Amino acid sequence: MSLEDTYYLSQIVASVAILASLIYAALQFRVYAAAAREARYTTAVSDLQEFRKILATDADCARIYRDGLADLSKLDSLEQWRFGALMQLVVTNFQYGIKFGDTIEADQQRNAVAQTMRRPGARAWWAKARLTVDAATRAMVDDAISDERTHTGGGL
Repeated sequence: MSLEDTYYLSQIVASVAILASLIYAALQFRVYAAAAREARYTTAVSDLQEFRKILATDADCARIYRDGLADLSKLDSLEQWRFGALMQLVVTNFQYGIKFGDTIEADQQRNAVAQTMRRPGARAWWAKARLTVDAATRAMVDDAISDERTHTGGGL
């Protein structure tokens, strides 16, 4: 075998090794992406369940949330602050859905946010708080509120 043949053989071996490493990297990326997607889903569901747990186990928070959705002005200043914290949780969960679109069924989440944000107290809160979120979230919440296709109801 000549030196030139050895050179060409080494180039072929190097090319095969690079191709094999690229295939391996692609497979590893798919595994990582699937794990990351599962972790995001778990986090989103956990946060939503935590919010529901707050409402189910703390009668005062549940009352503040219910009354705040109906009419924010009927809450005293501390209750309005607590209502704002609860609403921030709702919007944060919605932000997760926007950022990681595959975490929660998009239409279900959009409808739930629309139902919640259409309530008079939520709209009053949103008018003051909308500048505390990024432009994409602000646009999506505004769109969910104004979309006539979604139905009003209890929300989150």
